Amino acid sequence: MQLSKVKNNDNRIKAEKLMKTREWMLALVEWERWHEEVAESKKDANSYHDLGICKFNLGRVHEAILDLDKAAILQPDYGYRFAARGWMKQSYGDDKGAIADYKKALELDPDDIFTQNNLIILEEKLNK
Repeated sequence: MQLSKVKNNDNRIKAEKLMKTREWMLALVEWERWHEEVAESKKDANSYHDLGICKFNLGRVHEAILDLDKAAILQPDYGYRFAARGWMKQSYGDDKGAIADYKKALELDPDDIFTQNNLIILEEKLNK
């Protein structure tokens, strides 16, 4: 195995560990390093999701949503990608965008009770 591949994988492992301890800035640095060094074909939905989570927790919501957009493109049949993005949109006041994402998530995973709950609460809020 090439040294650059080992080093790059170390960045990803480090980023994932830092996320578990909620060290968002340090994790973001490792994720950004990983994304800079890895070939486009090696980037996966989870890497974009985790990059977005770090940015979101650092207040960079719009950038985070762009990363979750990429995750959803790479995994368009996975409801969680849309539910997570919907939650982020809801957090900064894009209720209509959040509803659209929640509905897409439920179309893909109708048994997701958390997304069902988020959608009901948000629709009730908008109907008041």
